[in-house]
Amino acid sequence: LKRSEEAIAVYDEVVRRFAAGPGAASEQVAKGLVNKGVTLGSLNRNEEEIAAYDEVVRRFGEAFETGLREQVATALVNKGVTLGSLSRHEDEIAAYDEVLWRFGEASEAGLREQVATALVNKGVTLSNLGRSEEEIAAYDEAVSRFGNDGEPAVREQVTAALVNKGVTLGSLNRREEAIAVYDEVVRRFGGEKET
Repeated sequence: LKRSEEAIAVYDEVVRRFAAGPGAASEQVAKGLVNKGVTLGSLNRNEEEIAAYDEVVRRFGEAFETGLREQVATALVNKGVTLGSLSRHEDEIAAYDEVLWRFGEASEAGLREQVATALVNKGVTLSNLGRSEEEIAAYDEAVSRFGNDGEPAVREQVTAALVNKGVTLGSLNRREEAIAVYDEVVRRFGGEKET
């Protein structure tokens, strides 16, 4: 309804009412803070947006519950994207690296998706900085970690990593390697049907 200020007030109310609550209430607080960050971002209030994501990490960064961990990972990926939009690329990369550090070994589908997204986003950022070899390494890490993953959202990130790698190799005049990467995309994903 484009009533962003009211939405922010509701998210603040969730945090105020349920911040000390157990279990499911904590997950709703985390979701409220992430959603508040997204809403603030839509209003171009980027520093407040980043602060909301930092609050998620501060409050729930040591949580063991899957739902809370997923909200922390989402907050960090969103923070990275926002930092990138502000041309704070080293901070952006650090946010993605924090996702890898915190959740790189996680087995839950939602966390695997966030880790794969962080790797692809990191690669794109490195590309924008002209750091092609590091970019390719980020894409390779995404494929190495998740190339056999069956989760559709994770597979989508693997596809993006491979396609981006192919584009970068082509731009570096490494055309035969680029063709091999595109062939790998077809081999891995060419027979899949969209759902």
